[in-house]
Amino acid sequence: MDITQLQYFKVIAETGSLTKAAQILHVSQPAMSAMLKKFEEELQVELFDRSPNRIYLNPIGEIALVHVNTILQNVELMKADLLSAVQQNLTLRIAFCDPGVRWFSVPRFLVAHPEIQINDELYEGTEAAKLLSERVYDLVVTPEKIRSHGIESQPFLSDQVFLSVPSESKLAGLESISLKDVPAQPLLYPQIGGYFLTQIENIIKQNSLPITLVKNEYNITQHLIRTTNFLATISTLSRDLRNDGPNRILIPLIDPALQVMYYISFLKTGREKVKKFLEWFNETLAYVNLTFEGNLQM
Repeated sequence: MDITQLQYFKVIAETGSLTKAAQILHVSQPAMSAMLKKFEEELQVELFDRSPNRIYLNPIGEIALVHVNTILQNVELMKADLLSAVQQNLTLRIAFCDPGVRWFSVPRFLVAHPEIQINDELYEGTEAAKLLSERVYDLVVTPEKIRSHGIESQPFLSDQVFLSVPSESKLAGLESISLKDVPAQPLLYPQIGGYFLTQIENIIKQNSLPITLVKNEYNITQHLIRTTNFLATISTLSRDLRNDGPNRILIPLIDPALQVMYYISFLKTGREKVKKFLEWFNETLAYVNLTFEGNLQM
């Protein structure tokens, strides 16, 4: 005896028809008849009285239906309790392709769901689909959609890079600029890796730009930004975690490689585990994007 037999018996009892029950459950009528016969044989009783066009629960069957309803209700209650326990003790493993989107997402999600632990890492590579399939990560944030069987990718957050210049710089009055038009000088960048650093390095190399990347630890870079006239970069998503001070102007960089729509990907079979994270970004990030757009227009 299994849960499927109990479910089928319940539908037959409620419809009073093997034909209707088979249609509802999308099985053949012979298969439904065979299941009912096996079910009655296992219980060693007859549960229905038969007529040419209909079957009716007999008194024994009515007793059986009471027990079956109780069992099925307890099964659903067990599922709900187990899922609740999983969510209460859940640890999500998330890989981010850039520190900006990582810094933005993790603290906000943890405020919304302090009961869930996050193990987050910075990931660079081309094997995100494999790492999801092997369950190394539950979620992966990438700069492109993952097209692989069994994996779902959704647009997550948009981001772009700004050039941080001193207010007295000749560049300060520009509304936008390409990295290719930046005059020769040092460009500060925290030594943290990520998608945007790779894009900046590629643009400099491919165009032989006279820009020298000065990489230091994050705190040292932050100090240099506040105390020197060196240029620096900052992205939309990292702005609230990095304060360049009142004497800095942020100029949008128009290079296509320095503007991105991040995608969040997960196994379709793992949707239940990442449900809270999906609900969080679906409910809150539309508002966040509007806020960013408003701030950029000010």
